Amino acid sequence: MIHPLFKWFGSKWSASKRGNYPAPEGDIYEPFAGGAGYSLCHHERKIFLWDTDAHLRVLWPWLINEAKTSDILDIPINVPIGTDIRSLGLNHGQAVLLKSWQRTNSCGDCWTISKWGHLSGQWTANTRARVAHEVHAIKHWEFTDNITDEWEGTRFVDPPYQYNYQYRSSPIDYDRLASDVTRWAKVGKVIVVEAEGQSGELPRWLPFSYSHEQVTSRRKTKNHHHSRELIWTSLSLVDA
Repeated sequence: MIHPLFKWFGSKWSASKRGNYPAPEGDIYEPFAGGAGYSLCHHERKIFLWDTDAHLRVLWPWLINEAKTSDILDIPINVPIGTDIRSLGLNHGQAVLLKSWQRTNSCGDCWTISKWGHLSGQWTANTRARVAHEVHAIKHWEFTDNITDEWEGTRFVDPPYQYNYQYRSSPIDYDRLASDVTRWAKVGKVIVVEAEGQSGELPRWLPFSYSHEQVTSRRKTKNHHHSRELIWTSLSLVDA
């Protein structure tokens, strides 16, 4: 297991580390990659990622195919708050990586250093050193959409949740996705995650079951926001 290489909303790293999701069989494919938290917990396997987010389509290929230890260590720390990251003379991959450590909602278009960006757990000397070391553990991964229906590995499907904020993602056809999932489940293991809406709405595009509760944002005086996470797996077809 390695740690997150950048911050991304909806991370499944902590839940995967705690064993809230079934272990994979064979290689892993994450068609809604995000920060690939599930794959990071099984990083030694062959991993295939895909995502439509423009920043991820730069960041993952750069981390997998180009980023060297020196590239990570050359990204500055303690940059003054409000600095435009694009003014620092970094290459695009470096800039997107630094951007991703400023805010959890890093899919937006804000490129300035935040007031939280240099705090513990953000872009610090320790974080930079760790990422520079652990990035070598993903060099055998691929960022690709070239996965056929006959692919027999494990698909970890973590789409934008139907009833929660979708961070400017393209509209999801959940009925079509349910059909894809059912088809994929005939040849390999499939794990699909979702969550109740903030007002208790239940996604019904698959027969989800309760998985666990997790903190989605932390507030002062322990007034944290929680999410009731849901799960569907291909084992559900066997049990039906």
